[in-house]
Amino acid sequence: MLLDGNVAMITGAARALGRSHALTFAAEGADLILVDLCDPDAGPYPMSGRRELEETADSCRRLGSRVLTRVADVRDQSGVDKAVAAGLDEFGRIDVLLNNAGILGPGGRRVHELTEEQWLLALDVNLSGTWRCCRAVLPLMVEQGGGRIVNTASTGGRVAFEMYAGYVAAKHGVIGLTKSIALEYGRHGVRANAVCPSTVADDASLGTRSTRAVAAAMGAELRDYERGSASLHPIGRLVTAAEVSAACLWLAGPHSGGVTGTEVVVDGGFTAH
Repeated sequence: MLLDGNVAMITGAARALGRSHALTFAAEGADLILVDLCDPDAGPYPMSGRRELEETADSCRRLGSRVLTRVADVRDQSGVDKAVAAGLDEFGRIDVLLNNAGILGPGGRRVHELTEEQWLLALDVNLSGTWRCCRAVLPLMVEQGGGRIVNTASTGGRVAFEMYAGYVAAKHGVIGLTKSIALEYGRHGVRANAVCPSTVADDASLGTRSTRAVAAAMGAELRDYERGSASLHPIGRLVTAAEVSAACLWLAGPHSGGVTGTEVVVDGGFTAH
């Protein structure tokens, strides 16, 4: 198995892409530290709760993984540090950090219509939250002689979307942060890369909410939004969570040993236009 003997910390792990990543990594032999905010009312659309985090953990245990769950807010450095410390106490090391925690929005507003609170929320979760988690694990990765960091950016980190300026700015920043980490820590055996998904197809089994939230912000039904978005992808459909997880697995695994400081785009050709 590609991650046998490895310990991976995944943020935003309760549902959606986070759940998909956790299941993919568990199937490949990784032990897991699953972290989530677990506050349904914390965002512009319903977020995950503790029950969903534990459901993800139980599914991973059934695949053979040892799993530790922790509730933490990536906007709070002390909470992130405590989750990392708990993971070290449990497993003794962290080989992979998959920064998946993020928020798609607040959206549906032009730049001048965003409040400062809305602007700061998008940056604090998506960009600063990613930095906080990297900040927490980098010293231990250096000490143990290496590690892999996979940061979740977006096609919104490579091109712009109307009505989502805060999100776009944050995801562009994630790519820049990833490149800087690769330059600074490569000599210590740490690789850092980003994954850039396009719109991910809604998947009820994963508890997806963000695609529905975008559709609602645009005043559209989910099915109509997905159909319209799919038409912009040369493959003629939206990408799946499993396809994004496969890219993360490759970046976290042994077959990408020569890859660092770049982004893998999983977008069905969306940014090829």
